[in-house]
Amino acid sequence: MYIFTLVDDIGGAIEKLRKERGEFALAMLYNNVLEAETSWNLIVSAAWTNEMGVAEATRLIAQVLNESLGQENQRAVSRITVLKTSDPFVRDMVRLYAVKPASPMALPQVTAGDVTEGGGYILYSQKVA
Repeated sequence: MYIFTLVDDIGGAIEKLRKERGEFALAMLYNNVLEAETSWNLIVSAAWTNEMGVAEATRLIAQVLNESLGQENQRAVSRITVLKTSDPFVRDMVRLYAVKPASPMALPQVTAGDVTEGGGYILYSQKVA
């Protein structure tokens, strides 16, 4: 598994959700080791996930990932974290790193909210109206 293949595949799944459900405030892959092949955490936050609730939004995202990713990339994502748009981590990420769709940004060191370690790839980060 190449990390950029994972980033591209996850980006496609996020874009599908964005078109079907609405804009994201934050969508990113996070890991303690930037070039890891497994144990990636997909972190998402959106107004529509706030409305759905964590459990229902997590199920929907998992379903889209299952339909959109190849088996190797499915194994690379070990966790889906749905955060409220008001979460301090989300607010900091959106304020510090503005990222539009189709322009993922590698982030070798995450420093936002109470998180000060690990890295990731920001797929989407914007203020939601």
